[in-house]
Amino acid sequence: MKQFIVYLSVILLLVSSCTSRKNSMYLYNRPDNNETISYPKKITENTLQVGDVVYVRILSINEEINNLFNLDNNSYTNITSETSITLKGFTINPEGYIKLPVIDTIQVAGKTIFEAEALIQEKVNEYFKEASVIVKLLNAKVSVLGEVNRPGSFFVYRNELSIFEAIALAGDVNQYADKKRVMIIRTSSKQNETFRIDLTDEQIISDKNFYVKPGDIIIVEPLKLKSFRLNTPTISLFVNSIYTFVLTLYYIQR
Repeated sequence: MKQFIVYLSVILLLVSSCTSRKNSMYLYNRPDNNETISYPKKITENTLQVGDVVYVRILSINEEINNLFNLDNNSYTNITSETSITLKGFTINPEGYIKLPVIDTIQVAGKTIFEAEALIQEKVNEYFKEASVIVKLLNAKVSVLGEVNRPGSFFVYRNELSIFEAIALAGDVNQYADKKRVMIIRTSSKQNETFRIDLTDEQIISDKNFYVKPGDIIIVEPLKLKSFRLNTPTISLFVNSIYTFVLTLYYIQR
């Protein structure tokens, strides 16, 4: 009986610690050689949406022009919180417009940052010569949840951010992560959608969803063994209790 309990405990320990190599590696199916493999790059440009907050800076050698156009929006420093983003940016209204000093309203929803910048530049040129426009998206952030070491929301000031870079911002995945099942929730002004990607498959590099979009929520799902691993101490305690009970009955009946 005692040997049976020992064997059972060992089996439980081995099963609870067993994770396939495939689930523990990124791009598992890449050929095991030093050959360089190229994949087509698929990326769709991000477009501005209703509710986005954009930073608009109009620069000129004329200080009066700078003060006239920029008003309180004259600094791109210390933009580190939701509050400062709201104060230093222009929010796209439900009709898709932003309201700029002097220039009035400009429709930017549905346009890329570069398209919006060019459009605002055209409007500025109607008022002044030799003035330059800078446009940035301030509320560009992704949220990473689930089986990662530092879950949270992260501001990103880049046009391209891969799924691997997004997970790296969250401190990489932990030991319970299922790299084959990573869910992404993507929201837009028209619809919300969810889909899963497999980080063990090298083909993800050429997938259109390899690059995340502002507002994406990334959820790293747990391995199916996680619940079993977490309950292993309880199971072992239960088995030991049964062993103690049976052993007690054995000595009582002797």
